[in-house]
Amino acid sequence: MEKINKYFAEHVNYNSLVHVFVGLGIAWLLSLIWQGCSVISLVLGIVFLVAGIIGHIYPLFAKQ
Repeated sequence: MEKINKYFAEHVNYNSLVHVFVGLGIAWLLSLIWQGCSVISLVLGIVFLVAGIIGHIYPLFAKQ
């Protein structure tokens, strides 16, 4: 966890982008409540959420 926090502190724009992706993924999945079962919302929610998770894992393997 320390390595991820240090990477995010040094790369502020990357940190912002990753958290925007996670927020968009959550928003698309929550939109399913109002739209019903929409395939587009489901796919976009999953894609953005997975991209956000991968963005959080990337700093563990990034070279400094």
